[in-house]
Amino acid sequence: MNYPLGVRRDGSYYTRIEWASHTESDPTFWVVNLIRDDTERNGGTWGANTMGPAIVVLSFFGEEQTVSRIRIFRNVGLDISILEELAKTIDIYYSDTDEPRKLRRQEDKIDSVPWNFIMRVDMEKAEGWQDIELPAPVKAKYLRFDLVENHGTPPDIPWTETSEIKIYP
Repeated sequence: MNYPLGVRRDGSYYTRIEWASHTESDPTFWVVNLIRDDTERNGGTWGANTMGPAIVVLSFFGEEQTVSRIRIFRNVGLDISILEELAKTIDIYYSDTDEPRKLRRQEDKIDSVPWNFIMRVDMEKAEGWQDIELPAPVKAKYLRFDLVENHGTPPDIPWTETSEIKIYP
């Protein structure tokens, strides 16, 4: 079967990480795990070392795509990690302009470019995939995901985590 350019075999779009507020030097916590097919413990997670928010911006390699569904793999990575580290609340935004291209460095402010709010998602406190249907399809060049808070770790465990994000037409 032939798939349209930019679409994986599972029907999701290929995406690129454009900017992130947090990442780690340990590859088990790299923000790049959001676009990799590695969802195993001790494998791919985006473990942002913060109680929140942790923000990432994904793009479709400069193209505009229609987005109606998102799947997020909830994972806390390491064996010693606890489910309370999972993102509890995620805000999703989109941009249909090229303004987010201005975000290049850690010091750049995410709200220095305009964003359109799509929805707030309450994430389940469990590992595995969670499907998110958007209220209405949007045409986006960029999607922004804010991991607003975790499920309630003690202050000495400042992590907000999730794993792979897949975006569908």
